[in-house]
Amino acid sequence: MPEEKTIWTGIRRGLALRCPNCGRGRLYAGYLRIRSPCEVCGTDNTMYPSDDFPPYVTILLSGHIIIPSFIVTDNAYALPFWIEGAIFLPITLILCLLMLPVTKGATVGLCWATDLTRQDAVK
Repeated sequence: MPEEKTIWTGIRRGLALRCPNCGRGRLYAGYLRIRSPCEVCGTDNTMYPSDDFPPYVTILLSGHIIIPSFIVTDNAYALPFWIEGAIFLPITLILCLLMLPVTKGATVGLCWATDLTRQDAVK
């Protein structure tokens, strides 16, 4: 019996980097390139807009992780700025690169659940 089409189902499947429609097929064909069609159910997941929102969510979430860490480290150890930069800039870059596919997957899942498609997409 297929699972109900809810926002949480779509987001959960997207966070797992799986096709939001079936939950079994891989969502990506590369780092950020959406697989079309899904290898299991044949759904065209490229029709869901996920261009601008994932970077905003990634920046928001990584900022809420990095900035408190930076403030605590700065207050506790009083390191020179060049050392803090040498530590926190690579950590920020790696964190953003790891989070971007996940937030894009969640965005695709959200668009799937709410039936939000590109205007030029044909259903």
